[in-house]
Amino acid sequence: MDLKVGDVRICCLCDGQMRQDGGALFGMVPKVLWSKLVKPDRRNRVLLNLNCFLVQSGGKSILVDTGVGTKHSRRRQQVFAMQGGHLLDDMKANGLTPPDIDMVVLTHLHFDHSGGCTTLQDGEVVPTFPNARYLLQRADWEEVTHLNEFTRGNYMPQDYLPLEEHGQLELVDGDIEIAPGVWLKHTGGHTAGHQAVLIDSRGEQALCLADVLPTPHHLRHVYITSWDVRPMDTVAAKVRYVKQAERQGWLVLFNHGVECQAGYVERHDGRLRVRAYKD
Repeated sequence: MDLKVGDVRICCLCDGQMRQDGGALFGMVPKVLWSKLVKPDRRNRVLLNLNCFLVQSGGKSILVDTGVGTKHSRRRQQVFAMQGGHLLDDMKANGLTPPDIDMVVLTHLHFDHSGGCTTLQDGEVVPTFPNARYLLQRADWEEVTHLNEFTRGNYMPQDYLPLEEHGQLELVDGDIEIAPGVWLKHTGGHTAGHQAVLIDSRGEQALCLADVLPTPHHLRHVYITSWDVRPMDTVAAKVRYVKQAERQGWLVLFNHGVECQAGYVERHDGRLRVRAYKD
C-alpha cells in the first residue's frame, strides 16, 4: 500500500504475523467485551500483523520499526505463533535493499518492533541496515539498560545492543523533526521512551502511534495493553492524538492492524471507529 501525504511518500510494509495473549493485549478490558471485536484462538491468542512503514522525504528513506526479524528460537516462535522475517522481501518488492535505508525509527524496543534491527551474519549479530542511523528516545535506552522483573520479558538485547557497538545508535530527547515534515513525538506510556511518528506536509497529516494505538480495536481510551509501564500516560497520549486525528482528518497508521493498516478516525452514533484507507 502506497500513500502520499503532502510531499511525503509512505509505503506500508509487513514483516509477517504473530499472536499475542488477548487478555494482555487489552489489559483491564474483560474478554466478554474485547472478544466481540477480535476472535482469539483456542489458546486465547489474538492475531496481529507486524506492520512497518517506509517513509520517504527530502531524499531520505526512513523505516519505522522492523518487526520480529529472524533470530528467535523455535520455542519462542511457537509460543507467539510467529511467521515473521519477511520485511526484507517486502522491501525488495518495492525496489529497496538494506543499504538504501538512511534512518530506522524505533518507536520502542519491544522484540516485535525491533527484532529486525539486527541479523545473524557469519556467526555474529550485526545491524541489518548498514548505512542507517537508528533513532531511539534516550528514555527508552535508559529503560532497556536497567531492566527489571516486569520489563525483562519484552526485550531481546541482541536486537539493540549491536546498534550501539557498531556506532549506529542515535539517542534523541523529546520531539524532533528528522526530515522535511517527519516528526518524532515522545508519548511515553507503553514504555518510558515510547515515541510516535507524525507526518505533516502541505496541510496533510499521517500519524503512527505504534503501541499507544496498536490496532483499530484500541480506539477507546481504556483499551490499552497490560505491558504499559505508565498506563495513564498512554491514555493521555491516546486522548490527545485521537481527538486531533478525528477533528483534522489525519490518516492513522497501525503497526498491528490486520484487516486495516491505515485509516481515518470517525465518529458514528457517538462512537469512534476507523474507516480503512482505500488505494
